[in-house]
Amino acid sequence: MSGSSPVFGSLLDNILPRVPPFFKYLHEQSEMLVKTFSALVVYLESGERIRAGEVAALETQAAEFREKLLEILSNAFSTPMDREDVYRAIASIHEPIWSARIAAEEMDALGIKSDRFAVEMATILREAASALEHGYAKMDKDARSASGDAGVAVRCRSTIDKAYRRALAELYNVETTLQSLQANETNAKVDAMNQVVNILKKRELYRHLHFAGRQMGEAGSVLKGIIVQMS
Repeated sequence: MSGSSPVFGSLLDNILPRVPPFFKYLHEQSEMLVKTFSALVVYLESGERIRAGEVAALETQAAEFREKLLEILSNAFSTPMDREDVYRAIASIHEPIWSARIAAEEMDALGIKSDRFAVEMATILREAASALEHGYAKMDKDARSASGDAGVAVRCRSTIDKAYRRALAELYNVETTLQSLQANETNAKVDAMNQVVNILKKRELYRHLHFAGRQMGEAGSVLKGIIVQMS
């Protein structure tokens, strides 16, 4: 009906409202997820304070986009899947973005130095974010083909658990410090106190990254549920 008038098209939209392209929107949102964790990896690798601001700025943009999507969902006459699943997908994609911001801001505020464990966890998160982005990109064409990508994101939960435990094992290795205290070496007490403070600070960073891994796994589970519903 290439010759249809704008008035006819408007009347048709009122009778049969168009379904918003939620899969397109979720793909765009997941692209923001990838950008955020890519920026976080760069910050953890470089330690440059300006990079923390970049992570925060990306989260602000993502939050604005999330609110836009929730408004579209609220006003939508119909959705390509259960309305609750659309909401869960929107929320699950944004939650790890918020955790990335908190991790970056606390690292900056507390003067925490990054290490190989933090970089490892952030890299795992970036890979899971990329998997979600690839998965949502396929949903409009072939939902079943996105199952493997969703699985990668789901497995982020167990992968990050292992990395987190390795990080804590190394962090709590204080044998050398204890030996210095027992020998009453010069500055041993000061060094011990500094190590305790460092442990508390780094544990906060590790905890936020670990929590983001749990959230990323949940986002993968949400995507898997949608795939089952669409198949």
